[in-house]
Amino acid sequence: MQPIIDLAPGADDNPLAAKLADRIRDNLEGKPKKKNDFRALRGSVLVVAQDTGAALTMRFDHGRLTIHDGTVGIPSVTLLGDEEVLVSLSDVGISRLFGIPAVIPRTSKRATLWDVGRAMSEGKLKVYGLLAHPRFLLFLLRVLSVHG
Repeated sequence: MQPIIDLAPGADDNPLAAKLADRIRDNLEGKPKKKNDFRALRGSVLVVAQDTGAALTMRFDHGRLTIHDGTVGIPSVTLLGDEEVLVSLSDVGISRLFGIPAVIPRTSKRATLWDVGRAMSEGKLKVYGLLAHPRFLLFLLRVLSVHG
């Protein structure tokens, strides 16, 4: 079964929603192994860009992603930060051996788990639901990442 990525009515006017949909679509087409992680996702993510005021909800349902403009329902995980920081989550390197975000940088273009932690400690990125849904967040990072 092919992954389905839809933009709900109104979401096509949200540039962040279009950017994330294209990024995920490209990752799934370019790296077929990511399809298993995509199919494992079930839940929703609220993404709020503080600087632009853009908000979107990504609802995953075992191989189907629907992106809504604004807040829809109660999210499993909420990501809050500037748009640049939120988009940079797709630069996090994924370890080939363990399938987790890389801790040690292999190249200067790849972000690491330390970079995400630094953004969180500096208040540039807030992740609500991290402790309640770590597996969901791990699979989300794998699907978003252009690496690994």
